[in-house]
Order: sequence, then structure tokens, then C-alpha cells
Amino acid sequence: MNSIIALIILVTTLSLLFAPSLASGEIKVTPPTNWQPDPDNNPDTMWWYQKPTKSTFAINKGPINMSFPLFLVGPIMAQAFADQGILESLDQVTFGHSNFGYRYFLNLTSPSKLANTSTFIQPGSILDLLDKGYDVPYKGMLILTEKQGDLYAIVLMSPKESFDNILNEIKPTIDSLRLSNSIGMLN
Repeated sequence: MNSIIALIILVTTLSLLFAPSLASGEIKVTPPTNWQPDPDNNPDTMWWYQKPTKSTFAINKGPINMSFPLFLVGPIMAQAFADQGILESLDQVTFGHSNFGYRYFLNLTSPSKLANTSTFIQPGSILDLLDKGYDVPYKGMLILTEKQGDLYAIVLMSPKESFDNILNEIKPTIDSLRLSNSIGMLN
């Protein structure tokens, strides 16, 4: 039973964060200032990097075939993060333009130690976004939200010592977030 739940959690997490999507819902957001956008940003997946602080911010729409509603995914993810020993806190949050979701604050070890663990956060995923030359403990924020039947993941990862400042810096971006059927970025 536990292996089935672990498999569902693994598939859900990876699907939300990295699978391409064919759904019609799209992301509209005012990009964070002084952050470098990923050249592959599109209306479904957006990543930004801030090299001086070694921080990463991403918004990603889950795939169309994701059939798990938020009220099921939210608590399952919380339990999985708690079982991994990385969950610092969990709350429910309202943000942006009528968005609601589960917000998880995660304490992550350094990228090299995280890469050598058996957690469901595996190399080739979020770890590729972290600066390999800056091997310090990271803190992460994950917001899972659902809008018009689509699931979205909003991720911030930053070195632990600068996390609170970076979170305050991207707050206007999170507050500008619109998850809808429209295309593009806000000006």
C-alpha cells in the first residue's frame, strides 16, 4: 500500500513540475524584476533565475491528463514531504487574482547531499536548476493550486540564508499571477 502511494506521489510531483501540457489554461504573470527568464518560457511553463543569489522561481501548469483534484493532492504531498523529513510548514494560501492553494515550506539539504538521497526529488529535475558551485542548504516554497480544473505548481528555491529576502522580492510577481485561458505575459 505504501509503495502505491509513493508511486502516485512521485508521478504527481514529476508530472506537475516537468510534463508538457496540452490543456487550454495558461499563466499570465508580471515577471520578477532583475531575474533572468528561461529562453524556453511559454504560456504553460515559466522559469526565472537570479544568479547572484543562486535562486530559482518557476510556475508550471500540470498536464491535461492529471486527474487528481487539489483537495486530494494537497494533503498527500504534505504527508510525503513530512515522511521525507523536509516539510517545515504547510498552510493554505490565497494569492494573485483569486487563486487558492496549499503552500509548503521545505528545508532542503545541499544539492550534492540531496542528489545522493533516495527521496522522490531526483537528479535531472529541480536539482539541475541549482548552482552546482554553491553547495549550501536550500529552502524551498511550493504552492499547489487548481484553476478551472488545471493544477499548477509555483516553486521558489533559494539558499536558506537568503530565502526570506528572495520571497519578499518575488511577492509582487506572485500577487500578479493569473491562471486563465488567456495567452501571454502581463506588461
